[in-house]
Amino acid sequence: MKDVTIVDVAHHAGVSITTVSHALSGKRRVAEATRTRIETSIRELGYRPNAFARGLRTERSHMVALIIPDITNPYYPTLARGMQDSLHAGGYQTLVGSTDGQREQELTFLTDSLQRRVDGIAFASFATSTRSLAPVLRANIPVVSIGDKIQHDDVDCVRTDDAEGSRDATAYLIEKGYDPIGMIGGPPGILPSDHRLEGHRAALRAAGVPFDPDLLAIGDFTRAGGAAAMRELLGRGPHPPRAVFCANDLMAIGAMDAAREAGHGVPRDIAVMGYDDIEAAALVTPDLTTVVNPADEMGRACGSLLLERMSGQPRDTRREVVIPHRLIARGSA
Repeated sequence: MKDVTIVDVAHHAGVSITTVSHALSGKRRVAEATRTRIETSIRELGYRPNAFARGLRTERSHMVALIIPDITNPYYPTLARGMQDSLHAGGYQTLVGSTDGQREQELTFLTDSLQRRVDGIAFASFATSTRSLAPVLRANIPVVSIGDKIQHDDVDCVRTDDAEGSRDATAYLIEKGYDPIGMIGGPPGILPSDHRLEGHRAALRAAGVPFDPDLLAIGDFTRAGGAAAMRELLGRGPHPPRAVFCANDLMAIGAMDAAREAGHGVPRDIAVMGYDDIEAAALVTPDLTTVVNPADEMGRACGSLLLERMSGQPRDTRREVVIPHRLIARGSA
């Protein structure tokens, strides 16, 4: 079957090809009655605009890249959905690259984004320095940093206050009377990990509780990594921590697995707290006490900032959007 073209739509609606083009692009005003006829013709004929050809004419790809560390972590698909919902009104589609938090992979996806001539990039960098973004910024591609690792006047930022959220989490466990309190942190040198450990230590300090390195174990932000870190904590001495704060929900769920395997009830013997509030946090048993780190709102904010930048309107200042967190108490602590 022959593809329906803009010429077919124009003939069917009884208007010029130029009028159809203006109605599709929105760049010129089209009378409401004429627009209605065009939209009716599009529906009846099943016309689909050729995005590639449109990109050649406008020098836009109508594609945005989202570069994230781990697509298997449920937090990031939710963020991606929020971003796509925000960008949809502008006619943009989202390409997703998952890097495992490795610098080489991050650089590969940045290079690939340049070659694909994407119109914007949202980047959750774990390992890439601001300097490595130079080719992207020279190409005038708008970039939004997810988290505050990238500091540049031309790079907007969407983040939550990880240190404050973690401080609130540990303060909650202190107020509940748990003692001692351990932590399962993420890999050092990555800002979410470092900020969340910083907040944990700040809450202990404010309560007059000395930080004990033996109560800290490191995971890799996965369920298996959380389980391994909990086993490490349990194996360090005869008196395990009474509560454990974990730097994300996946590790917290793994920590509960390991605690139960060792014969400890949660929260009867060991309370467990997470961070992020992924969907699974409310589905495990017991359901997970955690800090809500709103992924959907993060994604929508990224999309909105990119739309502003991609509109071509000049803006002198870097924008930083801080998404509020909140603590949600459930059954695990």
